[in-house]
Formats: sequence, C-alpha cells, structure tokens
Amino acid sequence: MKRTIITISIVLLFVLCYHSNSISSNFLVNAYNSNSKNSELWAVIVTVGEPARDDKNAKDLYKILTNHGWNKSNIYYIKEEQATKDAIVSIPDWLDVHGADEDDLILFYFSMHGGRTQDVPPLDEPDGLDEYVVAYDNEILDDELGLIFDKIKSENLVLIFETCYSGGMIDGANDLKKSGRIVITSSKEDETSYGIFLIKSWLFPYYLIRGLEGKADKNHDGIITAEEVYEFAKIRTIIRSTFYGFLLLIFHKDLFIQHPQIYDGWPSEENNKEELKLIYIN
Repeated sequence: MKRTIITISIVLLFVLCYHSNSISSNFLVNAYNSNSKNSELWAVIVTVGEPARDDKNAKDLYKILTNHGWNKSNIYYIKEEQATKDAIVSIPDWLDVHGADEDDLILFYFSMHGGRTQDVPPLDEPDGLDEYVVAYDNEILDDELGLIFDKIKSENLVLIFETCYSGGMIDGANDLKKSGRIVITSSKEDETSYGIFLIKSWLFPYYLIRGLEGKADKNHDGIITAEEVYEFAKIRTIIRSTFYGFLLLIFHKDLFIQHPQIYDGWPSEENNKEELKLIYIN
C-alpha cells in the first residue's frame, strides 16, 4: 500500500511538472501574439557581400529568435549567391505561400552593401539621391524595396537594415515609411556603416544582438521591444563609431560617425505610442 501511494505521488508530480512546463512554453509563444490569438512569428534574413561578418551576425540573430518563439520553418534565410534580386523581390511570395497574414509579426534583417545614386522617377528624395542595396547580382533601389514591402499583408513589420546609407530608406515619399511598420537603419542617409575591427561583426548589429539578449530591457519588465533595442544599440553605436572616427582622422580629413535611425509607424502613423514587443526574456 505504501509503495502504491509513493508510485502514484511520483506519477502525479511528473504530470504536474510537465503541465507546468507546457503552460510556461505556451505562454511564451502566445505572449508575442498580442494582436491576435491566431497570429504567428516570421523572420526573413538576407545577407550578402561580407560573408564573415554577415554570417556571424545572422547566426546570432537566428539563435535568439529560435530560442524565443520563432519556429525554424518560419525563418527564411538567404545569403550570398542565393540572395539575388529575384529572390529578394519574391520574398512576399514566400511569405504568402507559407501562410503569413495581416496579424502576424514579421522581422526582416538585411545585411548588405549599400550605395546612392541620382534620384530616378518618381522624384521623391529630399537630397536628390536614391539609396540602394546590393544583391548578389544587381542593385535594388529604395523605391523598388518600397514596392516589395507593399505586397506583404502584415501590418506588424520590423525592418532592420545594416547597410551603408541605409537612413535613405526612410527619407523619400516612396521609400519604406508606411503605417504598421518600424524601420531601423544602421546609419544616416549620408553615412557608411562600421565593422568592429577586432571581431567579425558589424558595429550596429553587435549592439542590436546584445540588446535582444536582454540588455535592452530598460524598464526591467522582461520584454524587449523594437524601440528599446534600437535605443540601446543607437547610443553605443554612436559612441564607438566616434572613437573609430577620431582614430581614422589620421587618414581622412572628415570625421566619420555612424548615427542609426528609426521610423516608427506602428501600430499606425497616427498613433505610435505603443511599443512593438519582440522578445520575452523571462
């Protein structure tokens, strides 16, 4: 009899522990989905041009996402020779085929070379220059990127650009500024982006990833928002790039400092006081 009672107690304890873990796991996933009980988490990662730095940052980001609610099957990662212009243009098709909809949260991360060129119709750039990213086989203008993202159903988008001159993605009327989006860029429209000299990493993503790991939780509520991680990475990027800039004055007459930028149109352009939750660290 005593033995039976002990056995039953052990079984009950096991069931309770398993049930408790299941509740915690489900809470973690559902906590992201504040917009709808049926919403999902998606990520698109595109890297091309600097394999060593790009790959390290992308792997670190991938690890954080998969440890915090993103299913591996919901992450689309294309790099180097896979990251052609056609592949990037077809990102909305990939999301549509796999079932992403308007209630889902979709995080985009682009780590690519960037450049500037004379503004082409529609003429919408205040500085007279269009910015572009460099795919494996071609360039993609900011206006073209605007058309690509307009095809995506979701109104919960976070777009992160680690490219030179990436601030230009949000300065023109036909660029990426739209309601339902947060666009984060590693630099202003007239600035290049630094790498970290001693390790294989870009400067801005290095701090972005540290922030997502938990350091950006400024109010200590166990949640990392897109706005929090931007602010965390921004100030540290400016400080470190200023240090690099003064060192490089030996070789250049101009002081190069990197200033990350943000456009916050979430949940709408008219009302963006709410912050978009990305990572639950508790």
